[in-house]
Amino acid sequence: MIRHVTACLTTMAVLLAVQTASAQTVEELVARNLAAKGGVEKLRSIQSIRQTSRMTMQGMEAPMVILSKRPNLLRQEITLGNQRVINGFDGESAWIVNPLVSPEGRPIRITGPEADVIREQSEFDPPLMTYKEKGYQVELVGTETLGDRQVHHLRLVPPGKPGARTQVQHAYLDATTGLEVKLVTETEGSRFEQELLDWRDVDGIKVPFHIRLLANGVVLSETRVQSVEFNTRIDDSVFAIPK
Repeated sequence: MIRHVTACLTTMAVLLAVQTASAQTVEELVARNLAAKGGVEKLRSIQSIRQTSRMTMQGMEAPMVILSKRPNLLRQEITLGNQRVINGFDGESAWIVNPLVSPEGRPIRITGPEADVIREQSEFDPPLMTYKEKGYQVELVGTETLGDRQVHHLRLVPPGKPGARTQVQHAYLDATTGLEVKLVTETEGSRFEQELLDWRDVDGIKVPFHIRLLANGVVLSETRVQSVEFNTRIDDSVFAIPK
């Protein structure tokens, strides 16, 4: 009896979700998301970002600084005790300086899936803002429930590249605010999730100040953002692999 009632309720929920989802298109949901963040014009006016945070990982707390600049330059520094782990993307290559791997502090070029992750992170504009010009296929999966809120589930598939591993992304947009609640990246055999919480206004732009990262369902880290600065002067040399 309980199983039958549960099945009926599930069927009703699916029908309601389909009805709700059909009332909105992908373009409408994306437009609402971008407007909630501050608007396309405002977002495109940002040329660089400096973000300072504190990250908790495996019981340890570490300060972190992230520098990013258009079109796809990235540098992340994490201080663990008296050691700094730095990774970056110079527009073409991903690299890392990790004393735990190379005690001499020699930079190492990264290839394979790890490089793909850094390359994806280096993209300055989010996929929902540039999905058309970059050839992403975006579909509205439906309306779902995450915790105590309703979300619109979008699935993004990048254009295929010969020999490349396909990274399918999922964006879960709060049905009330239009902002991302969770982002999921799936590759062969792995699933990375980002839970985006505590959205705040910074110079007219909405920014998540609490981020949880999970891999295959296991929490890897939690980040608490301390400050975000837009359009600060950052020289391109900062992103180059150290010599």
